[in-house]
Amino acid sequence: MVQAHRIKTVALLGCTAVGKSAAALKLAERFNGELIGADSMQIYRGFDIGTGKLTEAECGGITHRLIDIVDGDAEFSVGEYVELAKRAIEDAAARGKLPIIVGGTGLYVYSLLSGCNFADAPRNDGVRNALKADSHFLGAAVMHALLEKVDRRSADGIAVNDVKRTVRALEIFAVGGAPKSAAAVKAEPPFDALTIVLTLPRELLYSRIDARVKKMFDDGLEDEVRSLMQYKDCGSMQALGYKQIAEAPTAPRSVTEPLVAQKTRNYAKRQTTYFKNMKLDKQFIDARDYAELFSRVSAFLEEGK
Repeated sequence: MVQAHRIKTVALLGCTAVGKSAAALKLAERFNGELIGADSMQIYRGFDIGTGKLTEAECGGITHRLIDIVDGDAEFSVGEYVELAKRAIEDAAARGKLPIIVGGTGLYVYSLLSGCNFADAPRNDGVRNALKADSHFLGAAVMHALLEKVDRRSADGIAVNDVKRTVRALEIFAVGGAPKSAAAVKAEPPFDALTIVLTLPRELLYSRIDARVKKMFDDGLEDEVRSLMQYKDCGSMQALGYKQIAEAPTAPRSVTEPLVAQKTRNYAKRQTTYFKNMKLDKQFIDARDYAELFSRVSAFLEEGK
């Protein structure tokens, strides 16, 4: 049930290449909206082609926030994202805009919309599942290195390849805000949110992924990665495409492009599983069905009036 005293916001989620950006722009045009990014790689300045950022021309005057907010060597936490996103949503609503959260980083969106209390919370299935998905994507060594940065004492007692314990320690930090912190109860969700997950048939999605990866290489992804090699040891360079090119910068495109496409298809499959299991009330809509998308959002905005 919608609670009228809280800000209404729409969250538009989905795996890579499903069509989130195009749908979000159409929603913003129809409902006087403003986009709030929820992508853990689009936050980095200079990481443009491989992360699929909208260009200024594509935005057509629609504001897109939480994009290009840190340099490639910055450490950026889920808690920081939540605080910035809350402020962006409140600011947009205060100016009469519909805040539209758009992105594929499920942990960001779950943490923002669930009412998760970062001061104190021992266990959180959504956070843990997202970290598990990240570990499949990034690998055990990267996750362990992240733990070293936030909780060195715990990291020293955990083997690099012990993904389960690494994920658990990161969960404690992410949810509690401090190493080994005790937990708190979940607070009331801060917004009245309509969460929509866009979907496509697998064959069509994979075809879109292959075409998108090809376009990225056509648009100069290899040159972009080479220009960012000062970040090769940073978390930002773990993004799909960037990681594969950075690891073999002299490899021919005929080798790297199919590898990036395969890794992206694998990641999309894991994203799909995560969104299905994400513990938020959500609706699934075919990404091509804009009429249905508009209808659901319109009905949501009318509730409680």
